[in-house]
Amino acid sequence: MIGSTGSLKEIVKRCQESIVYPPNGFPIIITGPSGVGKSFLAKNIYKQAKSIKAIDSQAKFITLNAADYANNPELLSSVLFGYKKGAFTGANEDTLGLIDQANNGYFFLDEVHRLPKESQEKLFSLLDSGQFYPLGENKIAHKVKVRFIFATTEELDSFLLKTFMRRVPLHVKLPAFKKRPLVERLSLIFDAFKNEAIRTNKEYFISNQIIEELSQNKAAGNIGAVENAIKLLCAAVYTEHTNDSKIYIGTKDNRDSYVAVSKDFDVNNYSSLQKRDYDLLSNVHQELLNSVENNNNISDQVLLLMKFLKKIDYLKDDVLIENIEFKVKQAIKNVLTRKYGVKLSLSDDELYQISFGMSLYYFISNNDFKMDQLVKKFENLYPRTMYIYNRFLDEVNSDEKFKELSIPWLLLLFKDKIKMIESIKYTGIILAHGDNTATSIQSVVNNLCGNYIFEAFDMPIDVSIHEINEYVQKYIKSQKDREHKGIFVLFDMGSLTQMFTEIKKYSNCELLVINNVTTATALDTGIRIQRNDTFNDITKAANRFGKAFGTQYYEGLSDKLNIIVSCMSGVGLSEEIKRMMLESLSNKFEIITMDYKDLKQTLENHEQKFFDKTKFVVTTTDIDTNLDIDIINIYDIMEKSGYNYLERLLLDSGEQKPNIEALMDKMLKFFTIEGIKDRLQFLNPDVVIDEVQLITQKYQEYYDISFDGKTKLNLYMHLSLMIERMLVNARKEENSNVSFDSEKEKEFYSVSKAIFKSIELKYNFKVNDYEISLMYQLLHSYI
Repeated sequence: MIGSTGSLKEIVKRCQESIVYPPNGFPIIITGPSGVGKSFLAKNIYKQAKSIKAIDSQAKFITLNAADYANNPELLSSVLFGYKKGAFTGANEDTLGLIDQANNGYFFLDEVHRLPKESQEKLFSLLDSGQFYPLGENKIAHKVKVRFIFATTEELDSFLLKTFMRRVPLHVKLPAFKKRPLVERLSLIFDAFKNEAIRTNKEYFISNQIIEELSQNKAAGNIGAVENAIKLLCAAVYTEHTNDSKIYIGTKDNRDSYVAVSKDFDVNNYSSLQKRDYDLLSNVHQELLNSVENNNNISDQVLLLMKFLKKIDYLKDDVLIENIEFKVKQAIKNVLTRKYGVKLSLSDDELYQISFGMSLYYFISNNDFKMDQLVKKFENLYPRTMYIYNRFLDEVNSDEKFKELSIPWLLLLFKDKIKMIESIKYTGIILAHGDNTATSIQSVVNNLCGNYIFEAFDMPIDVSIHEINEYVQKYIKSQKDREHKGIFVLFDMGSLTQMFTEIKKYSNCELLVINNVTTATALDTGIRIQRNDTFNDITKAANRFGKAFGTQYYEGLSDKLNIIVSCMSGVGLSEEIKRMMLESLSNKFEIITMDYKDLKQTLENHEQKFFDKTKFVVTTTDIDTNLDIDIINIYDIMEKSGYNYLERLLLDSGEQKPNIEALMDKMLKFFTIEGIKDRLQFLNPDVVIDEVQLITQKYQEYYDISFDGKTKLNLYMHLSLMIERMLVNARKEENSNVSFDSEKEKEFYSVSKAIFKSIELKYNFKVNDYEISLMYQLLHSYI
């Protein structure tokens, strides 16, 4: 149906609704001047109902024009409802009316305004109950299931009962021929010529002058009058050229200005633009491309477009332009202003110009003209403006060709706003579950900021993380990532780490993900984005919202070099090891403590990239993992090989050797204290450990050796218990048969006596030879 995707699109949609609405559709009344296609629309409704099996394929389409019985209301009633034998003179037998004949199908009542009130009352009773009484019958009602379509050329309130109109919920009004857009008027004209070509088996060549005259037809007969005029034109030339296969209508002076219409002519794919029009369009397109490539001022490009519109002023179709302008105003209000916060200051003349430019789409054949080069230029130059312009065009006309051909008019629409829109260097996204949660927050923030800061996606409650990331990925790609640009994703609930990791897979930009979004958090972030604060400043501000919200701005476990500490015995031990690391190392590393169960799950649920900045993991047990990550058992460090392993990892990370040794001493001291706490009865472990560390250090210095962790641990344990034994047995006589015979043993004895001198004086006891011999047994392999 010509106009079904244009001026009649909404009418067609509503007519389709009247067909499918359960259980049996609903009545419809079609109004409009004579000859606009009311009967044609009614027949199309009937055909559509059959094609979708809303009615049976054998269902009938019964038509009645009430005007034919205007002077005989009783006859009209009998034709409609039928009559009983003897109901009136000449009623010799029971006779079914047209409504009975239309049972299970459609009944089209044209010129319904000529229906008398009595018949209207009988009809609305039928619409209510599905039954009626034929003329002369008052006992047995006829039950029918009929779908009604009414039509009239008159105003409804003037002729039809209100009680009748209340039973007809849908009213559609078909526009007059002169009110239809030019592209539709042309299609109707060519459709009529095509019908004549089929009827006569000829090909007609119609001059543009004839076509223009027909398109301006304002006769009361509307489409019918145009079809009759075309039939007469064809008939006039046909009688003179019955033997010719090609027939010309109009002067033959310039056959290039003729349109050839055959039985195969596509009435919906005709371009009314002439060669000179295409030349003008091609020229302005090329000039615009050159201007963009030369980085000319936007105002120069606007002037270029205005000059072009002035040149093709003769193509203005006010009906079409007014229709587009209405949609443009609605899209500005609903999309640009309400959703994206972009407030345009356009005069009525400027809106008319934009709408005129967009109307050219309806004059261009689908494949005749392309603007893909200009589209790409604008996408690279103005990615944010192009994005909201496309959302705006979706509201005006979502056809992809319309959107492509409307690209130049972006400059007229946003001429004063492009710089402001493109000034935003970050990409902001709000994701929330529910019908309009995200878009509501977006609208508030964008409007308070007065600029397009955030895009929003309202998501179903059961949406998966994969589907969420499809929304985000598509949007981020449309924004054309630029250098130093960052992405801010605010969402209402879900896995923060998983969300971050998924987005990072397809964007190299800095990324901040904020959980539990509210209008307040979005507004604070939006204001900072608008000010073009640094990414780090915006991130720090977001972090101030606290743990209740949750933020992540780095990829993986941390954005810093880190060491994970996770002890099976609990977080307390992990925190002690973290403390010792922070006190000893150069703070090049972030020390992250984790519950052992969380560590296991983290290793299992993430890929290698998640641990890119993790140097190694310290635990109290062995862990199996497929990831390439170093895991050190804390107790292995006490062995020489384990200590060397830890030392190598830290040295490779830039740590200094003295710091590593200091860490080892602290850890040995800690583990010694933990080990001897329950075994010392009198001495304070925290005090005695300093003594034994000093003694151990003196042995290392004298012999110029370095004990491994395990040896030191044994020494600390042994010396601590030895000191307590000496205190307990201080008053007992020394009873030792130990002898030191070799030079090595004698040297060790002398050195030990000197080393122990300080604690002998401090605690007032003597370290006997037996204890020195035990020390020799511990250390002889080193000396």
